[in-house]
Amino acid sequence: MTDPAEPGLHASPGRFDVWRAARRAHPVAWTTSADYGEFWSVTTHGLAREVLQHPQQFTSTQGMRLGGNERAVAAASGRMLVVTDGAAHRRLRAAHSTWLSTSRLDRLRSDIENDIDALLADLIEAGGSFDAVADLGAVVARRALARVLGIPHEDWAELGRLTDAAYATNDAHEAAAAHGELFMYLYGLLERRRAEPRDDFVTALAQTAVDGRQLSDDEILLNCDGMLSGGLETTPLAIAGALVAFAHDPATWQRFRSEPDLLDSAVEEVLRFTSPPAHVMRTAATDIPLGETVIRAGERVVIWIPSANRDDDVFPDAERLVLDRTPNPHLSFGGGPHFCVGAVLARIELRCLLTVLARRVAAIAVTGGEQYRRSNFLHGPQVAEVSVAAVA
Repeated sequence: MTDPAEPGLHASPGRFDVWRAARRAHPVAWTTSADYGEFWSVTTHGLAREVLQHPQQFTSTQGMRLGGNERAVAAASGRMLVVTDGAAHRRLRAAHSTWLSTSRLDRLRSDIENDIDALLADLIEAGGSFDAVADLGAVVARRALARVLGIPHEDWAELGRLTDAAYATNDAHEAAAAHGELFMYLYGLLERRRAEPRDDFVTALAQTAVDGRQLSDDEILLNCDGMLSGGLETTPLAIAGALVAFAHDPATWQRFRSEPDLLDSAVEEVLRFTSPPAHVMRTAATDIPLGETVIRAGERVVIWIPSANRDDDVFPDAERLVLDRTPNPHLSFGGGPHFCVGAVLARIELRCLLTVLARRVAAIAVTGGEQYRRSNFLHGPQVAEVSVAAVA
């Protein structure tokens, strides 16, 4: 099997052919990667779901991505949602869920839609040509998360600077320094929210007691950082990927504009089709069968999300963007107890984006560079230069 952890594969136009062949020949394959060592690769939807739904057998506490910093994982395990299982995970998730619910986030829907409308109006007025990743997707995600965290509008530019440096750079020293600044900013915000509570996520984490115990400062800061990294890394890829997909399929874009009832199913199909997470990792806690293989305790298991989301046995005509696809059990938010806690927010952002696009944009075209990320963790465009024609 081609090394699925090789970053170049994920930027290749032929990546889906590789996944298709892997699903047919070896849906659970022992993999030796030059840079990431040995692990099991899972490429089919059914086996991926089996791993995700059983954290007792496949734990997240030893890391959820290839190439992660083992010391950082050990320090965060039990305190950060994505690398925690069992009772500690249920406690942290309960604290998140007090605010990240549909009823709470619906209050932000009109603000998020207005932000997107103003941003798109500016892009159209400037000529209608832009990078769908940097100029649209990243800005939408940053502003939505700023509203969720309760970051004052006057700090949005600083948030953009810090998050770009912390998450979007390949310079490890620059990223570490920016992360330090970001944690200090979040700590200051936490202190302000303790003194002046607001209706926001930081206040909710500061005030919520689960099983009679408040969250510690470290738990609050780690999980705010988790919210930022998750939302800022994946949502822009879904947004940019949606524009590129519609640009390549003008008839589907026109159908969406003419059938507003397709909004909910279109959001789910965009998430399936773009598959922003490239992989999630688990570690076997015990010897356990998976498909025709027995996974041994301590072995790593890597689920390749773009492959699972295009499994023909689950998604007929999987290579096409099918707006009314139902059911659509995609794994872009993971599954089981670790189903993405930010899924409600991501769906609202995409609903608002598609609503504004349908109202303002008659046609979309790819006009320049369309480069995909050389990353085995995030899947989608690095650059997506598009142009939009405004509705007359």
